[in-house]
Amino acid sequence: MDLFDIFMLEQAWNGCDDMRPWLVVSFQPGGIIGCFPIATHCYTGDCFYLDQNHPDFAATGLKHSCHIHDSHIHDVDGNLATRRRGGLKGELLAGFMDHAGFA
Repeated sequence: MDLFDIFMLEQAWNGCDDMRPWLVVSFQPGGIIGCFPIATHCYTGDCFYLDQNHPDFAATGLKHSCHIHDSHIHDVDGNLATRRRGGLKGELLAGFMDHAGFA
């Protein structure tokens, strides 16, 4: 598991505990990973848009355009992250890092 990998997790978020993709943004003691949820809709008005037509989108492993909800990091048990989808790469990663203040 690396920073900016996308994993499928069953983790409660926004009133729903369905399996969804999460972006790994930090590693913490005790096997905890810091993550941002990914959803088809932007519920907060300030999300990072992952456009399926972007040349780097295929590396995400996602099926369609969606949004990274980066308002705050969610602590998740890293043992729950068992199914890797892909990750942010290239210009898509650079754009996200700038948007989220990681740059």
